[in-house]
Amino acid sequence: MKKNYKIILYSCVFILLIIVDLLTKFLLDGKEITLISGVLSLTSSHNTGAGFSILNNQTLFLTIITIAFLIIFTLFNIFEKFKFSHLYLISISLIYAGAVGNLIDRIAFGYVRDFIYFELINFPIFNVADICLTIGVILFAIYFLFFNKPTKEDNNNAK
Repeated sequence: MKKNYKIILYSCVFILLIIVDLLTKFLLDGKEITLISGVLSLTSSHNTGAGFSILNNQTLFLTIITIAFLIIFTLFNIFEKFKFSHLYLISISLIYAGAVGNLIDRIAFGYVRDFIYFELINFPIFNVADICLTIGVILFAIYFLFFNKPTKEDNNNAK
């Protein structure tokens, strides 16, 4: 029951993050709002590529890759015997939310709606889904590097 509770909780986190991503994209699409002059603005931009505009105009390819990733990662999570710690579940909730948020844009519009712009360092414009993906991947790496220790049972099965 405890495992199911965690999965339900983080499924709600996943859904909430997608709602926040899509709502902010909807509200800010086509807008330009200066928050801190010369530092931070909300500047609408449409990106047909991936992060930092790599693979520009490759929407179909990125859509297929994202769907394949989601399917493979889901199967991996179903068949792999993880402890489903809070860190692991929040990381995959963030990764899924980011991937699905941008996937919805690619399917609906043929591009991803970005709007957060750090003018001070001329950082590429990004969105809530991108933030989710970045934080999710960092937490996922931390989980595997520092917290996913093999158990005695895992070591016995490997022999």
